[in-house]
Amino acid sequence: MLKKLVVPIIVVVIAVLIAQAMIESRPALPTSDAVIVLPQVKATTVEIGEVAVSIVAYGSVRARHELDLASEVTGRVIWVAATFQPGEMVAKDTVLLRVDAVRYRLALAEAKVALVSANNSLADATALKRKATAREAELNIEAAQQRIIKAEQDLAYTEITAPFNAVIDKQLVELGQFINTGQAVARLLSSDVAEVNLPVAAAQAGFLERETKTPVVLTAEIGGEQWQWQATLVRVEARVDSQTRVVPVVVQITSPYDEALHAHSLPLGLFVKGVIPGKVIASAVRIPRSALQADGSVFVLENNTLRRREVSIALREGNFVIVSGGLATGEQVVTSRLEVMYDGMKVSRSDA
Repeated sequence: MLKKLVVPIIVVVIAVLIAQAMIESRPALPTSDAVIVLPQVKATTVEIGEVAVSIVAYGSVRARHELDLASEVTGRVIWVAATFQPGEMVAKDTVLLRVDAVRYRLALAEAKVALVSANNSLADATALKRKATAREAELNIEAAQQRIIKAEQDLAYTEITAPFNAVIDKQLVELGQFINTGQAVARLLSSDVAEVNLPVAAAQAGFLERETKTPVVLTAEIGGEQWQWQATLVRVEARVDSQTRVVPVVVQITSPYDEALHAHSLPLGLFVKGVIPGKVIASAVRIPRSALQADGSVFVLENNTLRRREVSIALREGNFVIVSGGLATGEQVVTSRLEVMYDGMKVSRSDA
């Protein structure tokens, strides 16, 4: 009985000893120091100084003068110029169309006959010393002279001409059409000077230099290329648009179609971007807009630690903002965004 009890105990003891020997003979596992991977951010170094403001606005090129050209006579259109087509450029005094002038030549001839008759009546009355008849003849002469002037004007008006260098925007009558006095025959856009109305937000208007002749650069993307034109600031309107809440800024381009003055002609109606030089901010820095947080603050980097900083924003310029307070020269402003950012967060600078 004792033997049956001792044998299992001996087997268990031997098994424990073998297991202990195996554990002790196993080679030690290698050890390594745990490495904490910090989020990476980009930063830019602050340089406080003078910052020149540039205000960007957009608008369409328009003619300085727009005219609905009307007929001053009545009649049938008997001739039109080959250039009397929408989009064609015409020079000042170019004849665009002619109206049948028969009735106006007749009116001129009748007025001249009336003048001769009045002169004869005056001569007869003078010879016969009839003062009343002579006075009537003098008035008839004056009336006949005025009718001649009117008839000559009407005859001249049968040729409808361009009053200035222009682009034909709309052709409103055709060959053979009967037109009346005062009827519009075409819409003309002057081509000597073009204008662009650049609406500027009221907050930005305070940085505008209101002196005229300030150069303004206009750009537009044409065929995958950036085309440029030089314009001149002519006025900053002394009002705020009641609907859009913007200040209209008007710039002009001289001879927009003259490729001797411009690298490319500037067509009317083109949508362009205008860069308007503004005032200089004495003590500020321009930083990427990506550095600005939703609450208007920024993060600066101090010993690989994020520190939130309240700043004063002078102006927002597209992808940049101008900061006029809250930062000092040499500080590192974080320009990249992380999903989570908070004051005191440990990071590493990726562009160091």
